[in-house]
Amino acid sequence: MKYVFKLLIILIVSSLSFTNILAQKYNSFAGIRIGYALPMGQFASHEFATGGYALLGKSIKGEAAWFISPKFGFGIDISSKSFGFASGYYRDDYLESEPSYLKMDLLSGPYKVQTYMGGVYYKVNLTKKFYSTFKLMGGMYTARTPDQFYGVDNFGGIKTTFWKTGSLDRTIGFLAGASFEYTLFDHVSVLLQADISYAEPVFVYIKGQETYTKNINMPIFQLLPGINIQF
Repeated sequence: MKYVFKLLIILIVSSLSFTNILAQKYNSFAGIRIGYALPMGQFASHEFATGGYALLGKSIKGEAAWFISPKFGFGIDISSKSFGFASGYYRDDYLESEPSYLKMDLLSGPYKVQTYMGGVYYKVNLTKKFYSTFKLMGGMYTARTPDQFYGVDNFGGIKTTFWKTGSLDRTIGFLAGASFEYTLFDHVSVLLQADISYAEPVFVYIKGQETYTKNINMPIFQLLPGINIQF
C-alpha cells in the first residue's frame, strides 16, 4: 500500500503540473488519513450462523481530487483496513452449537479490507479557512476473512486440531463521505473525515471434499483525521 500511495501522489502532482493555474484556483489536493474503522450490521454481528464477529479496526487511506470548478471535482480514494476477530464470543457460540465439543481453543488473525474508489466531490466554503467536502464513490472492494487455528477437546477424550484458511473475494462497493477542513498554511490543511462504505462479498470455503459459501454484508463507518496538500 505504501507504493500505491507514493504512486498516487506522483501521478496527481504530474497531471496537475499541466494545469497549474486552474488547480491553484480551485484547491485540488492529495492527502492521507489515519484513524478508526467501525464494522456495522452483519459484519459486526455475533449471530453464530451469519455474523462476522468483526471488532473495531484501524484504517489508513490516500486520497486525491481535482476540482474543475469552485464546487465540483472528481477524485480517487484508496484505503487499507484491518479488523480483529471476536474469537472469545465466537468460541463460546461454537461450543454451544456443537454438543460433542467439551473445550475449544481458537487463535484468529484479522479481517483485511482494501478499497479502490473513484467518484465525484462537492465543496462548500463555510468561511475563508473552513470548508466541507462531500463525495459519492464506487469501485473495487477486496476483503479477506481471518486465518484461524482450532484446538478441540471432545467428550470422548479425543483431542483434534484443524486450520481454517481465510477466504478472499473481490466485488463492487460504494462509499459516501463528508469532511470538515481547516486551512493551516498556504496549500496545507487539516481535516476530520467521516466515511461509510458498503459491499456484499461472498466467501468460499473448502471443508473436506465439499465447498460452502458465506455471504457477509460489510457496512463500515470510518472517522479519520488527516492532512491535505493543495495544488
